[in-house]
Amino acid sequence: MADKKIEKALYGPSTTEVALGAILGLAAGLLVACVYLVFRPVFQVKEMPKAEDVVRGAVYYTPGAESTSKGKTYAAKQKALIGGAPIELTEEELNAWSAATFGDTAKAAAPAGAPAPGGAANPGYDGIFNPGVPNFKIVQGNLQIVTKCVLNWYGVTHEVVVLTVGNFAHEGDDVVFVPKQVYLGSCPLHLIPKVANPLLGHLVGKKKVPDEIKSAWAKVNSATIQGNTLKLTME
Repeated sequence: MADKKIEKALYGPSTTEVALGAILGLAAGLLVACVYLVFRPVFQVKEMPKAEDVVRGAVYYTPGAESTSKGKTYAAKQKALIGGAPIELTEEELNAWSAATFGDTAKAAAPAGAPAPGGAANPGYDGIFNPGVPNFKIVQGNLQIVTKCVLNWYGVTHEVVVLTVGNFAHEGDDVVFVPKQVYLGSCPLHLIPKVANPLLGHLVGKKKVPDEIKSAWAKVNSATIQGNTLKLTME
């Protein structure tokens, strides 16, 4: 043991120790950078800024359109989908469905006396990630999904934007949404291997989708963006 100490004093740390120190330093730096980007604001704008007006490193998005009058048609199309008919949905109809399924109206319909999620110290929050009502927008042949998400860490809360852009593909016999970009705050999770998909899966699992919609979606043969609509065809 004494010989090793003398050797280390004479020749310094070994190559393995230097490499391990570099890896740990890199990992710590990456973690700090990710945390910084998560808490960096995301900008909601009416229209995307011109290239010369973009703040370097900033993330921008425009929300999907919401219309009470146009959104009324979603109920009839939802019924048709459950009945096995192909449908086409505008972003207004997607957002009307989202508000009715996940918004305050849906919460008000919960059984009387049902316990609130989360612990007694944090009523309304269940775990670290607490996503809100998703907003849908069709952007250049892709589907953009944005939700405000409350991060809850032992009673300390902070709201961040979760933004994902992607399209649909077949995974075996199922039609699934495949993200191309995923941002948690301003942190580009799609650039970090094996992080984006598990997080999205966790957030989706937090939202209670009616069983009849799940059953109907299982029968969807294809989901494609055509112009300003999402077209669903059935088996």
